[in-house]
Amino acid sequence: MESPLPIRVKVDRQGRMVLPQWLRRELVETPGEVQLRRTRDGILITPVAVKGRVEQAADGLPVLRLGHPVGNDEVLAAIDEDRAGR
Repeated sequence: MESPLPIRVKVDRQGRMVLPQWLRRELVETPGEVQLRRTRDGILITPVAVKGRVEQAADGLPVLRLGHPVGNDEVLAAIDEDRAGR
């Protein structure tokens, strides 16, 4: 359930703070990094774009890891789009 902003969060002795789950889900879809940037109005939090990496699967074939699940339809559409642009 979304809460209106502004909100208050607790800061522990080590300086860590926990953002509410609804806000974390709004910021990032998968675990990763966020970027903090100072602005005139305060601090801006934005997700860092996940870059893909190629790994070798157990069967020896290459696997592209994007940081989020990619369905077969999405892969086929990307292949078709690439072929159409050639």
